[in-house]
Amino acid sequence: MNDESILRVEGLKTWFRSGYGLVKAVDDISFEIHRGETLGLVGESGSGKSVTNLSVLRLVPCPPGEMAGGRVLFKGRDVPELDLLAADEEEVRVLRGRNISMIFQDPLTSLNPVLKISTQIAEAIQLHHGLGKREATARAVDMLRLIGIPDPERRANDYPHQFSGGMRQRVMIAMALSCKPEILIADEPTTALDVTIQAQILDLIRNLSKMDTTAVVMITHDLGVVAGMCDTICVMYAGRIVEKAGVDDLFYDPKHPYTRGLLDSIPRVDHSGPSRLYSIPGSPPSLVDMAPCCPFHPRCSKAMDICRRAYPPETRLEGQGPRSVSCWLHVKDSNDVR
Repeated sequence: MNDESILRVEGLKTWFRSGYGLVKAVDDISFEIHRGETLGLVGESGSGKSVTNLSVLRLVPCPPGEMAGGRVLFKGRDVPELDLLAADEEEVRVLRGRNISMIFQDPLTSLNPVLKISTQIAEAIQLHHGLGKREATARAVDMLRLIGIPDPERRANDYPHQFSGGMRQRVMIAMALSCKPEILIADEPTTALDVTIQAQILDLIRNLSKMDTTAVVMITHDLGVVAGMCDTICVMYAGRIVEKAGVDDLFYDPKHPYTRGLLDSIPRVDHSGPSRLYSIPGSPPSLVDMAPCCPFHPRCSKAMDICRRAYPPETRLEGQGPRSVSCWLHVKDSNDVR
């Protein structure tokens, strides 16, 4: 991993206004990622993982979305440090695909059903590298070969419906990597795939990251995926990061009750005998007009009175690399405010 920071997100806020009230889908998120590093964003559905990364790429529709605050600082090889939220649309459009690419969650709905696979991959290559149609199509075929599509010259002329789910996901990866981006955002890249194809997809992303020192942001709810893929993990809940740690620190010594609950929900091969899998009680909260308290307290067995009245500040902890947690259990002077 390179020590150079390529993307730094500071105090990002993405809100949605609805007839029911204000939805703070992302509320004061901060993290950074370095070249060659893989950062995992984990949490239950609705925790704000995908909206965070759509916000980074300025793909949140406004309205109803609203970039309510924060900065997204990107510094590429040929790009001076730029705040993507403050930049004009044309500057961000040039960076999308060329410097920062995203593998979207559902390839069936992300791919155009009436265009050939080669056309869809070549489009980004033509746009960002200025190649002609023939050269861009040849590179598209090379990308299909790189990601393991058999007989790529023939399959490049097929349509999305002629591919299996795993092959469509590989096509999405080929599209994302066709311009050799510096940051790859993978939004649930193994959703709905069988375990064999999952392993192949993850190995492909890992190898390509190492080969090109590409930074990867992995969005998932699967802790097994982040255990084998990520260097740093951010655990999200109700639009905020509640714990941030290196992969070993998080798995061997989780600090936030929500993180511990997620880990306890995973089946373990070192536990013998019949036992019921643990599940976190209750459900994630509604994000509409949330009260300024810890949103996890109704589901937390260690909740205190202060948890019901105020959101805990971020507390820095010792660990392998930057480590922090937002929980009143780790605030030293919390006794003074209980």
